[in-house]
Amino acid sequence: MHPTTITTRPTNHQRRLKAIVQRLVIELGYLEHCLSEGHQDVHLETAAAGIDAAIDGLNEHLTA
Repeated sequence: MHPTTITTRPTNHQRRLKAIVQRLVIELGYLEHCLSEGHQDVHLETAAAGIDAAIDGLNEHLTA
């Protein structure tokens, strides 16, 4: 069991994870744009789903 630390400032780790989420959201937006423009490709769809799942997982971790 890890000791619980109460802090109001985000740690470097949290800041890095938030920056990663922001970059993933931008990339997801681009993939969704490509898909909406008719570039239907199973690899693009798979990538978009994976990025979406990664964003959800990171957000859950950051809010826990």
